[in-house]
Amino acid sequence: MKKAFVTTASIALLASVASGGLSYAKEKHAPASPVVHIVFWFGHSSGQLLLADQAEVKRFNETHPGIHVDAQVVHASSKGVAAFLAGKAPNVAMIATDAAQNFINAGALLNLKPFLLSKSGLTPAQIKNDYFPAVWKDMQSANGKQYIMPLEKKSAVVLYYNADLFKQAHLSGAPRTWAQVVADATKITKLSPNDHGIEWTPSVRQFFTMTMDFGGTVWSNPVRNHFNLVNPGAEKALSMLRDMVAKKILIPTQGYNYQLDFGTGKVGMLIDASAGYTYDLSSVGGKFPMLAAPAPFGPSGRNYNYINGASLAMFNDGTKAQQQASFEFVKFMSSPQNNTYWNEHTNYLPLGPAGLEQMKEFYAKKPAWDASYSNPKFWVIKPPYATYSAAKSAMMNDFMKGLLGQESIITALKNMTASGNQYMNGQQRL
Repeated sequence: MKKAFVTTASIALLASVASGGLSYAKEKHAPASPVVHIVFWFGHSSGQLLLADQAEVKRFNETHPGIHVDAQVVHASSKGVAAFLAGKAPNVAMIATDAAQNFINAGALLNLKPFLLSKSGLTPAQIKNDYFPAVWKDMQSANGKQYIMPLEKKSAVVLYYNADLFKQAHLSGAPRTWAQVVADATKITKLSPNDHGIEWTPSVRQFFTMTMDFGGTVWSNPVRNHFNLVNPGAEKALSMLRDMVAKKILIPTQGYNYQLDFGTGKVGMLIDASAGYTYDLSSVGGKFPMLAAPAPFGPSGRNYNYINGASLAMFNDGTKAQQQASFEFVKFMSSPQNNTYWNEHTNYLPLGPAGLEQMKEFYAKKPAWDASYSNPKFWVIKPPYATYSAAKSAMMNDFMKGLLGQESIITALKNMTASGNQYMNGQQRL
């Protein structure tokens, strides 16, 4: 459904791409001779994300006359290894962080450590300033090497709400806790038979953060390769969701149908990712004020948030000149200045302290975007295992049975743990 929405901001950004009217990285680098050509594969194929990627590449080419990047929309996570083995890989690609091990096993990626430690690399002070510890740690391999660089991070839990329905239900502000979410959704549902408190496409990863909000655990060990969802926190979180579904306070949806329904003005709240903001807003189309609230706090007194996003990798091919040019491009795309531009057009998150500082004025003017950012100390980073996504998918069946009352809470959590661990057992650390 996302592909159908084109915002006014998207049109303005497209004009900006055409005119070169971007506001960052204005300094030009001395041209090299001859021009070094490299290919970049990125996966954002629609909407604001596509336009922002195109604008960033255009600006890099303008400010680095000795390098030309040919950007192509190709989903490298699924096609990159085969392309490398066939001798048709790009120089740089956006890949899912948890897919990196597949590329490493195939010998497809360059170790970035020598580039980072070179004169054109990053100092420890720069790394500390540019990246939060959790973000930088997510890039490291167990063997002391590093094959990926941060590109983007988004938060999985943000509440977007219809301010008109909140007013009709005599609610003065956004909910700050999960208990308030339930109470507010109940009041909105009672407004009329056509009104619904919350719509949500069920997500295991969002359930994980709810479990932690309720004081529970997701993993049985610090390396996060073995699930343990049989605990009181997980039981309370699933019980809350199941009870809301049973009372029709929460309506489960499929895909992006919640966006269309929200646009009708008959849904009070959405549980969505930060990157969904521009699409949700497009669905609303100005019919009512859409506001946002941060991830709710649980009984633990904390509001955890699942953070994930693509990373940048350099393929083990090309000439030395192309490899160095690729590293210059990777640095540019991962820099606080470029990250800020990306965040201000897509509602992704600052990667580090420098980016957060640059975003403060923007966040002050746009509280709906500010709601996406939360304390990095409580960020839950996506595990870097190649089979993690498959494990989540395997757990979804029993999660839905527990949510819809087709299995007991305990049975659902036991089955989720067992099926998830079938995929996680024996996996290597990135």
